[in-house]
Amino acid sequence: MDGFSDADFDALWRYFEQTCGVYLKKHRPVAALSEADFDLAMRSIEDAADRVDEASAGSVQKKAKEADLMKKVESVRDGLDQAVSGDKQALSRVFADRGCERIGRLRLVVDTVQLEVYHTDPRWKHLLSKCSTIEAVLKELGAFRPWKPSQGSGHSESLLRRAMVKELRHRHGEADDLPEEEPPATGGYAAAKQVEEPGAPYVTQPLPEPEPASTGLPHAPLIRSEQEESEEEQEPLYEEVAASKVHAAQAAQAKKFEDEEVTDPNSVRASAPDDCYDDETSRRLRYTHPDSVLEGWVWKRSRFLKRWRRRWLVLLPSGLRSFKYRGHKEPTESVQNGSVMRVYSADGEVQQARCFCVVVRERNYYMVCDDETQKRAWMLEIEKVLCHR
Repeated sequence: MDGFSDADFDALWRYFEQTCGVYLKKHRPVAALSEADFDLAMRSIEDAADRVDEASAGSVQKKAKEADLMKKVESVRDGLDQAVSGDKQALSRVFADRGCERIGRLRLVVDTVQLEVYHTDPRWKHLLSKCSTIEAVLKELGAFRPWKPSQGSGHSESLLRRAMVKELRHRHGEADDLPEEEPPATGGYAAAKQVEEPGAPYVTQPLPEPEPASTGLPHAPLIRSEQEESEEEQEPLYEEVAASKVHAAQAAQAKKFEDEEVTDPNSVRASAPDDCYDDETSRRLRYTHPDSVLEGWVWKRSRFLKRWRRRWLVLLPSGLRSFKYRGHKEPTESVQNGSVMRVYSADGEVQQARCFCVVVRERNYYMVCDDETQKRAWMLEIEKVLCHR
C-alpha cells in the first residue's frame, strides 16, 4: 500500500470490500495524542455520525453506518486513555485550546447522534466515560469553558444543526423537571391537569356525605314513611343521572382538546388527559382500529399555515391517517401505502425537538412526539410498513 496516506485508508478499505470481498486491516498505531491527530480523528467521527443520522431508521444501511462509526470511535480510544492517565497539563494543552473546542465538538456529537443498535456498545460507553473524565479534569484545572459552534467561524452546517438540536432538547428537559406544585401554563393539556390529582384517573370524585351527629340518646326504631321508601327506590336512578353527568363533563373536557393549536409543541404534551397509560399493553387497548400497527397522539404541522395541531395518528397496513380525535371517522390526512419515499428526523429543520418527517411526492408531513421513544417507534414502523423500494 505504498504511496497512500493514513487518510486514504477508509476509501481503500471500502473499495476492496465492495469490489473483491477483501478486508484490509490497519495495524493499531501506538497510542499518542496530539492536536493534529485528534482533529483528524474528530473530523472522521463527525462525518460518520452525519451518515448515521442521514440513514433511514431501522434500515440495514443505518446499522452499517453505526458499525462504521464504532470503528472511528475505537481509533481514538487509546489516545483518550493516554490523555486521561497522563499529565493533566498536557491534557489541558490539547483540550482547553480555542475555548475547549475539541472536547466541545466531541461532546456535541455524542449527545446528538441517533444510535439504534450500538448505543449500548462498550466502545461507545467508553467514549462517553472519557468525555466526562476530560471535562472533569478541565474543570478541576479551571480551564473548562462551554463551547458552541458559531456562524461565520468555519464550522460546518452539521455542527450548527447539532447545536440547535441539543439546545432544543436541553430546554425541553428543563420544562420536564418542574415540580408538581408549579402552576401549569394556561391552555392545552397543562390547563386540564389543574383539576387532576397526580396519578389519579381523570374522574371527578363525589365528596363523602357527613355522618349524622350523635345525640347521646338510645337508638329508636327506624320508622320510614312511604315517601322515604319511594325515594330509596329511586336512588339507583339518581346514581345513573350522576354518572351520566360525570361522563358528560368528561366528554366536554375532552372536546377542548379537539383540533387544538399551539405555537410551541415542545412545551405542551400531545397526549390528551384520557391517555394516561404508560405500558404498551394498556395503550393498545385504546386503539381504534383492529388492524392498526401503531396509534397515538402527536402534534402535526398544517400544510399552508404551518400551525401545530393535535392529531390522533394511526398507522395501518394500508397507510397513515390522522384524525382530529380518537375514534373520529373522517381522517384529516391520509398517506397511502407505497407512497412514502423517506422518513427522517427533522429536529433541526423545524427547530423542534422530537420531530420526524414523512416524505411523499407531493409534500412533507411533520410530526412532533411527546418523547424520543415514541419518535423512534413511529419512524421505525412507518419505514417498515409504508416504504417500499
